[in-house]
Amino acid sequence: MMEFNSQITSQESETEGARFSYGPDEMNVGGRLVVGTPNGYNTIQEAIDAAEDGDFVYVHGSYDAQTAGEAFPIQLDLTQKRVALTGGHPAGSEIDATGTSKNIIEIIGDGENDRRSHALVSDLKLIGGNIGLRIRGVSYSTYRGLIFFKNQSHGVVAEGYTTPEGESRWSRGSNFINCMAWSCRGVGFKLAQSARPANTTFFGCHALFNGLYDGNNLPGVELRGNSSSFHGGTIQNNGAAGIKATYGRGQGIYNIYFEGNGMSSEYPKGVYLPGGSGCFTVRDCYFQGVYARTAPNGRSKGYHGVFVDSAHKVSINNSTYRNYEDAFIYALNVADLELYRSSHLGLDQTPFIKTGSNALRLRNNGDIGPTDLRQISGLYQGDKGVHDGSGNYPAGIAIWNGNNWVSQIDGEII
Repeated sequence: MMEFNSQITSQESETEGARFSYGPDEMNVGGRLVVGTPNGYNTIQEAIDAAEDGDFVYVHGSYDAQTAGEAFPIQLDLTQKRVALTGGHPAGSEIDATGTSKNIIEIIGDGENDRRSHALVSDLKLIGGNIGLRIRGVSYSTYRGLIFFKNQSHGVVAEGYTTPEGESRWSRGSNFINCMAWSCRGVGFKLAQSARPANTTFFGCHALFNGLYDGNNLPGVELRGNSSSFHGGTIQNNGAAGIKATYGRGQGIYNIYFEGNGMSSEYPKGVYLPGGSGCFTVRDCYFQGVYARTAPNGRSKGYHGVFVDSAHKVSINNSTYRNYEDAFIYALNVADLELYRSSHLGLDQTPFIKTGSNALRLRNNGDIGPTDLRQISGLYQGDKGVHDGSGNYPAGIAIWNGNNWVSQIDGEII
């Protein structure tokens, strides 16, 4: 059995191709480069620079960025080598950038055409600094067990990247698993339009108290990209909407707990769907509008659970709601909003829905709800609607034949 001690300057050996190096200033154990401890690397950047393809840089709980003199931002360039960055536990392995205006970690990649260089960053708590994690041109990657706390800007930003040669690199297909953005002054999780972040997925992530302080009014999550989605987790007490979703089709949010969002907003809302977020699904969520603590907007509860403005073909299904001042759903400038009215559970007297101008063809389980069908056209031949009896035409189901509504009560054209 080989023995080591801190007095040994350096020892190296080869065991089935693995590199072993021990000494007072570094520790490289079979592809794991340790930062911290008496024998570890002083800084994370030193370990990344010394790493080779396939190595893990492991941040030990003894690491202290201030004492080590870490120079921010910590840069991980996947175009040069494929290195993973991890801690032992997100509450124990901290990177504290308090007092600096620099970003904490920046990752650069070769974009959507590189299916080999999947970034992996896990089990770290990123404190202070400007942006906690800035991702540029990094696709098909995994971020797991990360905590972003009191970042002076956003917790996470995914962006596009332009190479020195002028080529665009996008950030698509990434997975965020059990990550938390907490008390960031900016957005907790922000997918920028420049990233073209199609199919970015959040599993069991949490956004709490973001975009709230110092007069900010920003959402907990900015969801963008075709087929991007958020599954599970908690969205609570953010400055503006809990989730703002735009610039994407086929997006969705599922099984999320919403509480007390819009604390800095005049008309606070849980979910905000402006133009550009068509074919969006809200399903199996719980919406609690009440504020359990004093809100900067002076309100005691939210105004709307879901605010749909100019986003067509939205589906809202099987959700529970309570404590909204105006209504659970508010809709304007929309077409074919699918409400699945019977699937929802209201726990108090909050009205289910109110509408503004141009709310066209509100639907329930596919059928257009009671309205004056003379004022609208069907969406497709065979479309069904319920006429409300206006104009002395019989109230009841009618079928769109491609040109007119045909009453199923008397067979006449409405």
